[in-house]
Amino acid sequence: MQVLMYLIVIIPLVGALLSYVQKNRNGLRIVNFVASVAMTGLALVLVYQTARHGALRYGMFYIDELSGLLLTVVSILTLTATLYSFSYMEREVVQGHLAAARLPGYYAMLNILSFTMVAVLLVENLGLMWVAVEATTLASALLVAFQLNRTAIEAAWKYVMVCTVGICFALLGTILLYYTQVNVAGSAIEALSWLQLAALSERLDPVMVKLAFIFILIGYGTKAGLAPMHTWLPDAHSQAPSPVSGLLSGSLLSCAMYVIIRNLIIVQNTLGQAFGQYLLIGFGLLSVAIAIPFILLQHDIKRLLAYSSVEHMGLITLGLGIGTPLAVYGALLHIFNHAVAKSALFYLAGDITQEYHTKHILRIRGLITAMPLTGTLFMLFIIAAVGVPPFGIFTSKMTITWASFAAGQPVLGFFILLLLSGIFAGMIFYCAKMVLGAPAQPVRKAQSGALSQIAFLLSFLIIAGAGIYLPTWFNGMLLRAAALVSGGGY
Repeated sequence: MQVLMYLIVIIPLVGALLSYVQKNRNGLRIVNFVASVAMTGLALVLVYQTARHGALRYGMFYIDELSGLLLTVVSILTLTATLYSFSYMEREVVQGHLAAARLPGYYAMLNILSFTMVAVLLVENLGLMWVAVEATTLASALLVAFQLNRTAIEAAWKYVMVCTVGICFALLGTILLYYTQVNVAGSAIEALSWLQLAALSERLDPVMVKLAFIFILIGYGTKAGLAPMHTWLPDAHSQAPSPVSGLLSGSLLSCAMYVIIRNLIIVQNTLGQAFGQYLLIGFGLLSVAIAIPFILLQHDIKRLLAYSSVEHMGLITLGLGIGTPLAVYGALLHIFNHAVAKSALFYLAGDITQEYHTKHILRIRGLITAMPLTGTLFMLFIIAAVGVPPFGIFTSKMTITWASFAAGQPVLGFFILLLLSGIFAGMIFYCAKMVLGAPAQPVRKAQSGALSQIAFLLSFLIIAGAGIYLPTWFNGMLLRAAALVSGGGY
């Protein structure tokens, strides 16, 4: 298992290096196909072994059921984003939006982004975790600005500025945690080790832990797209190449949420659930509520999906805030479901915008006629994203909502249902506008590339299957991860 853990970290770096020096386009595809399949396969083997046998630690690397869940997300999305990139980037070259000489740089940066996200999940030390999160910002900013037009560069600049301010808040909170750790155990203990902080958490200074968590929640919450720190997200997601948008929404936001959860466990051990509960419910409700008007009055297809991500991150935060094992289970399951569904929607949006040469919703009509497979899948994934059965998002959304009633918070449960109905109305309305009707241009019966179709169908099978059946090992991993978060430790 130790070798697997090292390989999962090394493979993206090797893929990045080989991509950067590879000038042949077919060779570039082969390198990235092999790297993504190898990383995904090895990661899933490691996750399966963790789910069966428990947490593993080797030096600075650590994986338990919680990090295993997120590693599953990152590995699957790395594979689907790479598969989709082959046809998407080729069409960008053919349509004259991108020079072929820039493809090696794109794939190299895509691999580096995967490496940074894996590093967030596998490092055990909260300080190194902060470094890895900052590295994801630098890697993804270059991809957001990849088109090198004015709007892309402006979106990347805004992304870097807002997230850098947020990450500075997170750094201050992490330093305060270190201060409390040293006051309790002295400087001889391993600084910012999550395992040692969790073991010492009941002895930490409650006042300092409160202050630290406020900074940590605001800091990493900025990267997770929680309102009101979400302002970078619609611009960055709408301007990035669509495979990158899928990774940002599905994986990167989830990695930031993972770091919040890691710190939340320590805070709950020190202070109990009440303090974190109020903060998380407040940010969660605000995030869901603030997304509604922007979804209802939206004109850009990728910004529509970006604001939907703000809503989903808010719902996950609500589940964590409710704090019962059922609510946390629903929140963790929702991280997985949302990542798979939203990444696929961004991929499909990429095909749509390339075919229609616009991101403007009012100019996209008759998808089901012009692009039968894409239009059908887009409609199905929108239905999945808003929580219609039998898809997995319905299960996780209803689990969180039911958990609020079961926890004796019916008013909160009512507001969640009310807010979700507003999201449902907006997303279905725009989906119907785009999918139905007559195309505004001559019909060509456009079709995605074979590897893109594999990425779409794989995502669809996962999100549809998750609403019907979860493998025993995966469900057990979710249950143990939820117990870790709601109970505060092993």
